[in-house]
Amino acid sequence: MPPEGLSRIAYYEAGLELLAEGGHGGLTIAALCERLSVTKGSFYHHFGDMAEYVSLLLDHWEAEHATRLIALSESVTDPEERFDLLEGIAVGLPHGAEAAIRAWSWNSEVVATAQDRVDRARLVHLTRAGVDAGLDPSRAKRMAKISLSVLVGMQLLERPARKKSMEDVFSELRHWVAAEDPAARL
Repeated sequence: MPPEGLSRIAYYEAGLELLAEGGHGGLTIAALCERLSVTKGSFYHHFGDMAEYVSLLLDHWEAEHATRLIALSESVTDPEERFDLLEGIAVGLPHGAEAAIRAWSWNSEVVATAQDRVDRARLVHLTRAGVDAGLDPSRAKRMAKISLSVLVGMQLLERPARKKSMEDVFSELRHWVAAEDPAARL
């Protein structure tokens, strides 16, 4: 009998944990069931098969770690407060799982498509936030690409990603973006 209250969300969170710990190779029905202390029957009660689970897991990741967070950021109108929030969001993402998803995307079109949607949504939002903060649209787009590149690079550089290190890098990046004089950024 599955633990009371076990939901699909519990499976998604367990899946993200497993991805962070062992990459996509560690994400199996058996590993999920062991992590949640349930039987395979419980898994099949919630999902038809692993392909369905993966699709729904990616939807959950996109909804929780892109769409919802973008909406939260859009609710903040003050540019300084928005960038404070965006730094906090960037530092708080499930970095190990995101690094695993990015690696997995090289071998799975389904995963690549989801990862591309998340990256594009983040780029559009960061560009819009830059424009809202007064950057020229073309510079805002470049800064968005640099910011996302830093996020991805940190996720892949440090395994596991270290919060303090990410905070320091994003703080420096923000200082660099805010500098009016290009020479001041060097």
